[in-house]
Amino acid sequence: MGDRRTYLVEKIVWVCQRLDRKGFGANHDGNVSAMLDGGLLATPTAVSKGVITPEMIITLDMEGKKTAGIGKPFSEIQLHLAAYRARPDAAAVVHAHPPFATAWGLSGEALRPSIPEAVVSIGEVVPVVPFAMPGAKENEDLVAGALRAADALMMQGNGVLAVGADVEQAYLRLELVEHVAQIQFYLARTGRSFALPRGDLERLLEKRAALGLGPKVQAGSAPPAAGVAGRSVDEIRDIIAEEIRKVLRGS
Repeated sequence: MGDRRTYLVEKIVWVCQRLDRKGFGANHDGNVSAMLDGGLLATPTAVSKGVITPEMIITLDMEGKKTAGIGKPFSEIQLHLAAYRARPDAAAVVHAHPPFATAWGLSGEALRPSIPEAVVSIGEVVPVVPFAMPGAKENEDLVAGALRAADALMMQGNGVLAVGADVEQAYLRLELVEHVAQIQFYLARTGRSFALPRGDLERLLEKRAALGLGPKVQAGSAPPAAGVAGRSVDEIRDIIAEEIRKVLRGS
């Protein structure tokens, strides 16, 4: 057990250092957890990821209560627990606020990778779940629902959350979501767009399934989100414009 724990602690610290160097969070943003012997290893609350050391990693039970270590559990531990319940295959969760993906999530628009390698790694769609106040039970239900059809998701106003078979895989999925969001942002600035042909996309998803990646769902089955989440930016603009017209007609 000691060797396994040491390995996981070192991996969590490695992820924290990557999150900090990449600028994927400010202040105390972000949190990381990994399953160990029926419990969790996790980063403590109110500590910058750039200064996390092995001694700071705490141990929790599967209700989120601390059983060992210095520091307190982070406030969003219930999101991690919801992720583990929704994805029994997951052994790690990483949550952070990478700028491009966080901004994309604020728009309420799902992210659709147009790079073949990204489709194989994170799937056809990275869903976005609608905004809910931090700590609200609604967040747990939204996250759990999205993760039944995706390995990573964006939360409107709360960055990106990714699961993985291990800590490194969860982190790399989050990193890839940010990379795709950045590419899509630069593409949008050219005034052009691109989508993979459906036939090619299906073949990539078949390869993804053959590699044992992703939840066991059919292609294109990302859960619909409430409100404006999942709609395109143009659709959101149309909704806003129509609401403005209604107000003007009533004045």
